[in-house]
Amino acid sequence: MRFIQAWRERRAEAEAEHRQLERLFLEFVEETRPLAPKAKKHSEAALYRHAWKRAVVLEVMYQEQSDDKHASLYRKFQEIAGDQYYPVAPSTRYGQARLKLESPAGRRLLELEKKRLLPRSERSQKRRRKPGAPKACVYVGRDTDGKVYVGQTQEARELRWLQHRTEGTGPFKDGDPDIDWKVLEGDVPLAKLDEVESYYIGQLNALEDGYNENRGNDSEAYDRGCAERLLAAR
Repeated sequence: MRFIQAWRERRAEAEAEHRQLERLFLEFVEETRPLAPKAKKHSEAALYRHAWKRAVVLEVMYQEQSDDKHASLYRKFQEIAGDQYYPVAPSTRYGQARLKLESPAGRRLLELEKKRLLPRSERSQKRRRKPGAPKACVYVGRDTDGKVYVGQTQEARELRWLQHRTEGTGPFKDGDPDIDWKVLEGDVPLAKLDEVESYYIGQLNALEDGYNENRGNDSEAYDRGCAERLLAAR
């Protein structure tokens, strides 16, 4: 009897959490309605598509603040928005229009959400860079089997990682939803970005036993990374 009672309590808690999530999502959709692009056709699809895009960039925004609670909430909103979008999504000659967020559009929407939601004082607290060339980073994504993908980005790294997830690229190619991300080198000058990326593709064996499909754009750096990996294994 005690087991049955505990099971009923867990089930009731789960149902209550589900109802709360649905309520919060409906509030989020209503909040999104005046912000969504106006569409003469497929207005419902346009609304859920914009809700999905907002949820993507809001997850990024809260990840940047190390707010896992809100980041997780907006990740769930993405799933619900997708479930609502696809039954009403318009069709094209290539099939049903898929949900996607291109990098420039994602960056613009992220800035709009920051301006709308964050206090002015918090928005102004950006890391100051010394004058000089723009910087970027090289990162690695590792799945639960230990296979890696090495990439580079000149934008918010969390947004790039979310793009991999939504597009099924990089370490998400095999469908593993749990990827461990890490920045290998930050503040990389753009002139050295290809070299650093290729070096780590070789050093981490991301081409032969990972998700990278080529050596990157610097074969010499790739060979150097491979040589150091093999030397360390002796």
